[in-house]
Amino acid sequence: MKATRSLIAAAFFSALALGAGIQVQATDLTQPGPLSFSDYDQDHNGVITEQELNAVREQRQAAIRATGRPGFGMANAPSFADLDGNGDGQITPEELRAGRKALWGKRGRGRGMGRGMAR
Repeated sequence: MKATRSLIAAAFFSALALGAGIQVQATDLTQPGPLSFSDYDQDHNGVITEQELNAVREQRQAAIRATGRPGFGMANAPSFADLDGNGDGQITPEELRAGRKALWGKRGRGRGMGRGMAR
């Protein structure tokens, strides 16, 4: 049953993305961790548009929910403008790396009572 829901959700969002002119890649979107630049750059033109970023994020949320797990907290995800360092409407690989590095630095690693840190 879960596999059927996963396939239906994947087909739906693939059709949605194709209708928007975005090609869906074969990346397993349910895996934890950040996606690669090429996962977002669906048309392989060397930059990520806001449409591509949002489409892949929506596909990933749907794929995760289709497995029965709750989606990620997108309220904490950086916006397109946060990642578009020069404001030209496109994210380059360098801007994505810089945006992720800046976000990682703001998370306060090593502080608080996170996993394995109970005292």
